[in-house]
Amino acid sequence: MSLTISLIGRPNVGKSTLFNRLVGRRASLVHDEPGLTRDRIYADASFDKRPFLLIDTGGIEPDGEGHLMASIKSQAKVAIEESDAIFFLVDGKSGISSADSEIADQLRRAQKPVYVLVNKTESHKTQGVLGEFYALGFKHVFPVSSAHGQGLGDLFEEIYSQFPVAQDFDVEKKDDGVLPIALFGKPNAGKSSFLNKLLGEDRLLVSEVPGTTVDAVDEEISYAGHRFKIIDTAGIRRKRSIDKEFEKMAVSASLGALDRSKVAIFLIDASAGITEQDLKIASFIDKKSKSCVIVVNKWDLSKELEVKAEPFSLHIREKMPFLAHAPIRFASAKTGNRIFDVLETAWEVFESYSKRVSTSQVNKVLERAVQMHQPPMQGGRKLKFFYATQVSVAPPTFLFTVNDKKNVHFSYKRYLSNRLRDEFGFKGSPIRMVFRERS
Repeated sequence: MSLTISLIGRPNVGKSTLFNRLVGRRASLVHDEPGLTRDRIYADASFDKRPFLLIDTGGIEPDGEGHLMASIKSQAKVAIEESDAIFFLVDGKSGISSADSEIADQLRRAQKPVYVLVNKTESHKTQGVLGEFYALGFKHVFPVSSAHGQGLGDLFEEIYSQFPVAQDFDVEKKDDGVLPIALFGKPNAGKSSFLNKLLGEDRLLVSEVPGTTVDAVDEEISYAGHRFKIIDTAGIRRKRSIDKEFEKMAVSASLGALDRSKVAIFLIDASAGITEQDLKIASFIDKKSKSCVIVVNKWDLSKELEVKAEPFSLHIREKMPFLAHAPIRFASAKTGNRIFDVLETAWEVFESYSKRVSTSQVNKVLERAVQMHQPPMQGGRKLKFFYATQVSVAPPTFLFTVNDKKNVHFSYKRYLSNRLRDEFGFKGSPIRMVFRERS
């Protein structure tokens, strides 16, 4: 892809709204509260079927203080360096602010093509103030509406005249061979640190303050001959802790990321042990029928915490029997110890999640299972199995044809599931079973 564009501006000028419009999905959170986007968010975007890479950045407040604002400025600086062109968004309703002027000074020093996008100019009244924004010192000034898509045609006509890019790009086309993985867990479990270590750079903000990540952020990496799209998600808080609308949106984005993934890497904080919220998050993975790798993070603290791997594993199995199929790995995002082992395990789990077994093999296992352990009588009627087959993958789903599906006791379902797992593995993958009566 030949063109990279970054969105720069102070908080709440409409960067994330424009980002979502050009990407074609809600990849960045949008809310009236300023400062929601904090990390650099990359996504393939297009306009008029022509592709480019788009980077959303956190809102810059030149006078802002504190570690988080310093990190946001640093993230924006990297985005500017990586870009071919910069969309500098300003608010057409409020006019030029001192923050806009200071950001303009920084952008001039970057010596990159800058396009001033005067946002929120839906009405003729706001379009009349367009002239004042030339005072920022840039040649290209365009009135736009991120919310309604107005003015983007003229903007991209100018962009494409300066940066020729591929034509007739199919925006619905998906890359083959890329495994989408969601990093899932409660706030401060180390998800962003984990991804930063995989990437080998401080790509995502990391803070001791829980909840620094609020968007679901996609990053693609290659390892051991495989390609992974890793989605860093916002930490899911307890409901009673969610007292702001944008936090509810962050949770919604996290669950949406889980929907888009094939494998969930579920991070547990070794220093906190297994909490009630961990169990709630594990139940989300189970209900979505996602394959899973459980990662006990911050294992570099194990000696200090006086905990050992085997008892911790047993504790997980005891607390989360519904994820008994998920392999457990111990790693440290801080030191990088064993984090790439987690990726290898995730690929193995994905292969199990996508495994298809022949009908003849399934029926042989069913026959042996019934011979070894006859199904119990229910209501004076004996349960009979006629036929079984695998009907889908991701997750592996098996259809059993029986004489009376009401007679299939839950304990016998569990027994059959265990027999299928013993025979075919399905490491890290849930198994679905459907029972149908023969007509």
